[in-house]
Amino acid sequence: MSQPSTRSSITKPALAHAATKGAWTTHRGHQQKTTSIAPTVGTTQTTPVYYNASTKTFYPSTPIRAITPTYTPIALQDPVTVTKPRTLLVVLDLNGTLFYRAKNNKRNVTPRPHLQAFLDFIFEHCKVMVWSSAQPHSVDAMLSCGFGDRVPKLDRVWTRKDFRLSEHDYNKKVLTIKDLEFIWDAIKTEKASTAAKGAAAVTDIDGKKDLEEQPEVFDQTNTVLIDDSFDKVQLQPYNGVQLLDFDEDLARVGTDCELLKVRRYLEKLIYQKNVSAYMRVHPFDSNAPLHEDDVDIAKKNNNTENAKEADELADLASRLEKSSI
Repeated sequence: MSQPSTRSSITKPALAHAATKGAWTTHRGHQQKTTSIAPTVGTTQTTPVYYNASTKTFYPSTPIRAITPTYTPIALQDPVTVTKPRTLLVVLDLNGTLFYRAKNNKRNVTPRPHLQAFLDFIFEHCKVMVWSSAQPHSVDAMLSCGFGDRVPKLDRVWTRKDFRLSEHDYNKKVLTIKDLEFIWDAIKTEKASTAAKGAAAVTDIDGKKDLEEQPEVFDQTNTVLIDDSFDKVQLQPYNGVQLLDFDEDLARVGTDCELLKVRRYLEKLIYQKNVSAYMRVHPFDSNAPLHEDDVDIAKKNNNTENAKEADELADLASRLEKSSI
């Protein structure tokens, strides 16, 4: 996996991310015309619209901001392992990461293999939220397919509405950037609100404030975004775990073990003082061999899937035989 770009500013679409350099080309069929104020009032200028043909995605009309100046120095710190596990904020993508939605029928949702074991681990050890670029109704459909009674346990569920897109971009397939500072700011705001409520709490009989539990402070040292695209986390490049895209082929064979590998990776991250420093030095590697303890789990899951398929085929054969009598 190529190392993400650490440029302090992003000025052109081609420089948005190392993995997509040169992929953005002018899409002349969708140029936007704007009216210029200078030098002559009423002069019509053409603003090029950039398009990535490989992903069939348009570049957002709103410029992508520069990476926060303090981000890279913190990520360049030496990794430090701690003795007690830390509570990480894990931000989950859905489509292509945890699920596959059939292109010809978006209601047909396939959970990624080992999803339940993965969710069991992160809900036990981490604070978990969802941030998907899909629209709210699609997010609800995917959550109902694989999360079950865990949905109320999610810290928050963000959808396409939380990208602060213009109306034009919201209804178009554009590159969506998951700016983790949006999340950190939201949590800080909640913490400030909780603190204000606590300060106004009624004093108990011991003369102490009955303070509500305040939200933890989250930042680049304890936040992990799990996604199938590094482009979406380019503003915090060392906080992203990039999985192989869970596509139609992987959904069909059912032998994917990506979530088992991510779980093992998170087991290491919860003991890191600064996850962005560790992830810079030790990025997640989809090509790494499966942990020996997970081999049997993978085999068992594959055997279960094969047995299920065999049962379905036997049932189909039985029904066909009866229908021919």
